[in-house]
Amino acid sequence: MATIRDVAKLAGVSTTTVSHVLNQTRFVSETARLAVEQAVKQLNYVPNVVARSLKGGSSRVLGMLVTDSNNPFYADLIQWVDKVAYSHGYNLILCNTQGNVERACDYIEMLTQRRVDGVLVMSADARQVPLSAFAKLPMVMMDAGPSAVGFDRILDDSELGGYLATKYLLDRGHRQIGILTGPLAKYNSQHRLAGYHRALAEAGVTANDKAWVHSGNFSYEGGFEAMQSLLAQTHGSNEAVTAVFANNDLMAMGAARVAADYGLRIPQDLSLMGYDDIPGAQYFNPPLTTIAQPMQALAEQAIAMLLARMAKPDCDGQRLLLPPSLVERDSVRQL
Repeated sequence: MATIRDVAKLAGVSTTTVSHVLNQTRFVSETARLAVEQAVKQLNYVPNVVARSLKGGSSRVLGMLVTDSNNPFYADLIQWVDKVAYSHGYNLILCNTQGNVERACDYIEMLTQRRVDGVLVMSADARQVPLSAFAKLPMVMMDAGPSAVGFDRILDDSELGGYLATKYLLDRGHRQIGILTGPLAKYNSQHRLAGYHRALAEAGVTANDKAWVHSGNFSYEGGFEAMQSLLAQTHGSNEAVTAVFANNDLMAMGAARVAADYGLRIPQDLSLMGYDDIPGAQYFNPPLTTIAQPMQALAEQAIAMLLARMAKPDCDGQRLLLPPSLVERDSVRQL
């Protein structure tokens, strides 16, 4: 592999001149600049960004830890983060932890060794990895995260989202509304359930948590299993629901499969709402009414917060809530 000394020798200049040409840190004569550029091309020289960062510069690289990049929500968010980071002159290293604590810790160590300028961390990983592991890196928690002092957090206003979804169903005449939550240990699940309860209370509807509230993972399978539990307990009874609010779109799609097994048509027999507005929601049959997270704003604000943290590592931690919005399609019926 060619070194900066090889480039300097071939171009007939000093290594300092090569450095100034590559980094554009000082005026270099046109003749010297062209000689350096030709030597770089001829030798296929690639600057060592890690070595450059060791000298106090910037690696121009950011890290991002996610639990499952196959989830359409995360896949869409990653694309936005990469686009925004690139617009600021940064490359993105994506680390898929697959929910494995040891793997997450290894990635943090790797990112530290690579001397990335900062890291974005999704909540599931932040709750698994000791906070001390992040001490050497400027960091922003995305989507949620521990409330430790000094950590920046940007998240969806899940309580508002749960409220908007439930109120939408109430406004269309539904009074017996089931909810399929994610794991109740998670911030998003807790707050979407709180929004559900707030909307029911405002409408004077007594929530039957034992019959109507069922939990699963944020996945097709989680929605399938939670919906099986809900319908097994309520179908054909006085507590039968006319609508179901699933806490993400994947769960809604898994729930729809169970509804079909029970002979329930959506929305004629059962109304269904999701959350996230993943790309597939509009192509679902029928197109899924859902709560959209502001994906572009989430990416833009997360990068902005991270750049601010990188510029002032000792500043106080920030917490930013982004409001979701309702996307009305065809999966909810007016009673």
